[in-house]
Amino acid sequence: MFQTEHLGNLKALWVSVFVAAAIAGCGSGSDIYSPAATDANRYFGDHPGQAATQAAIGRGDCHALRRAVEGRRDGRLSAQSEPSPPSSRCLLRGGDLRVSVYLDAAYAARQRYANRMVEQVQFYGADPVKRPHAVAGVGDRSAHEHTASWIPAFSTLYAVRGNRWLTIAYSDPSLPRPQRAAAAAALAREAFRLTAR
Repeated sequence: MFQTEHLGNLKALWVSVFVAAAIAGCGSGSDIYSPAATDANRYFGDHPGQAATQAAIGRGDCHALRRAVEGRRDGRLSAQSEPSPPSSRCLLRGGDLRVSVYLDAAYAARQRYANRMVEQVQFYGADPVKRPHAVAGVGDRSAHEHTASWIPAFSTLYAVRGNRWLTIAYSDPSLPRPQRAAAAAALAREAFRLTAR
């Protein structure tokens, strides 16, 4: 009886929190990804220098990334592009290889990257294959290279330069994890170069 009442109270609490959040979000009409959004309507607080940009991985960029990956292995790859900012992507496939390159250039992308890495450490800090490993020479220059992180368990590199957050998932069963990390880092450097305009 007590357990049923306790569960009922918890459900009621979560429903009331959800309803309050929904009501608070109604009527704003602002696009949180717009540089013109007011501070009150931004989910990530006020972050100077983190305005949304038109940076995107264009179709030509996707084909350049395809050529870069093909240069490191045998065989042709297919390339699929979604070039629309602020969230663009390039998907590369061939045989067992799958590479996904995502670019987030929306408002506070840099803060979202930082939040993601903090959460990864909080949840998986004791597990070395799920903990972020700093990668030098990919993200913005920093004292501890904390602007680029490889997570071995996911075969995924996360990196940030300015307000451009790249996520590169590099799945290639034929390569050991350290080689996948090196390939993802090289691809990230190329993607940052291509999207710097």
